[in-house]
Amino acid sequence: MFCYDATHYLLLLWSACVQLESLISNILLEYAQAAPTTFPLSPSLSLRDDLAIESLSLVSIVLRLGEEFGVDVVDSALELGSLRSVSDLLALGRNLKASVQL
Repeated sequence: MFCYDATHYLLLLWSACVQLESLISNILLEYAQAAPTTFPLSPSLSLRDDLAIESLSLVSIVLRLGEEFGVDVVDSALELGSLRSVSDLLALGRNLKASVQL
């Protein structure tokens, strides 16, 4: 059995968060029609207005996230209309990842 101190545990959590943000940023950059002005991507960036991601591309992004985490997002009845910002997509990624770990 492994015994971790609080600092090591926080480092593991931070690392997992950074990996998720990096994964989502990379996927978004593949689909963005407008180049972002900052990197890493600000959570407040609008998917539509700032990155010019269209609705069909958003479907592809969500499907891709589902594939990354081994989750069938088609059966999840996700409301894509609620995905408006990078922050919303990060929250979705955390939820998908958490659903796999359950």
